[in-house]
Amino acid sequence: MPTASLVTPTKTIISSTQTDLNEKGVLEVDIIEIPLPEQIANRFMEFSSMAWHGDELILLPQYPNRLNPEGLGALYAVNKPDILRYIDQPDENPLPIREISFDDGGLSKSIPGFEGFEAITFADQQVFMTIETHTGDPMMGYLVAGSFDELSKQISLNPQTLVELLPQTSFLNASDEALTIYNSRIYTFFEDNGINQNPLAQAHVFDLNLKPEGIIPFPNIEYRVTDATETQEDGTFWVMNYFYPGDEHLAADDDPLIRQYGVGETHKQFDGVERIVEMKIEEDSVQLIEGAPLYLRLLLDGESRNWEGIVRLDDIGFLLVTDSFPRTIFGFVQDLR
Repeated sequence: MPTASLVTPTKTIISSTQTDLNEKGVLEVDIIEIPLPEQIANRFMEFSSMAWHGDELILLPQYPNRLNPEGLGALYAVNKPDILRYIDQPDENPLPIREISFDDGGLSKSIPGFEGFEAITFADQQVFMTIETHTGDPMMGYLVAGSFDELSKQISLNPQTLVELLPQTSFLNASDEALTIYNSRIYTFFEDNGINQNPLAQAHVFDLNLKPEGIIPFPNIEYRVTDATETQEDGTFWVMNYFYPGDEHLAADDDPLIRQYGVGETHKQFDGVERIVEMKIEEDSVQLIEGAPLYLRLLLDGESRNWEGIVRLDDIGFLLVTDSFPRTIFGFVQDLR
């Protein structure tokens, strides 16, 4: 599995006032917000995923053609050195970005009930994305492959590679919303995996030609899994785990992670959940890594941030991005566990 090269900033210091430890040692960490140019900081970008391609971070809008309905869509790239420089020496200047043309092969118009692109990952010049639609019972997901032509700076999908990802519940707005690659296999993850909603949670497995290689058990993690990082050499990866209090069908009276490890200070005050959970791909299953999740300090007014994209930033932490709620937020959280 190709991995991004490691670059560590000269210093990354977060003061102790930015973290909370409860009586069980559960950590809450603030997001260091990183400004984006106005053209993509608009909430109508509705970002749904991120992934590394070498030293470039690729941001995926859920609807890449929203600003150009009749032409090519666009994804956006940010250089890792620019991100690290900002973390080391924050200022008010937005990060420079590069626009990447996006040809979806007509999928956004040809697939009935198209509801956008949900996840993205890369293997060298290959690109893989998931799609959500409301044409099943009631939903249907898809996995599709394409290529990244760096000379023309364009990502192009191949509609002939499209394969179905059968939903695991009958909920609206639920599909395979995350994916990662390990040992030349693609793993896609359904977003609702709580024990009461999806007791037999599973991950779909494909080779790099999108040939199905079966399904394997996935942990019964409560709330939504909205994105996954690239997988490390030992099979570990992280998922963004989010609960919006309005999603009453996903509420959990008993969350095993909270029961075992507790929660951070702001999570005691509000019903929302914003946390990063570590997992590992084994030979025949995906397993939770033992240890407390990394909790994000919630906003003091209790407003939820719908984190839809996550990547690991070398060995220092994570980069996150929201969709449109409450607005477009791109930021860094240090992993101090």
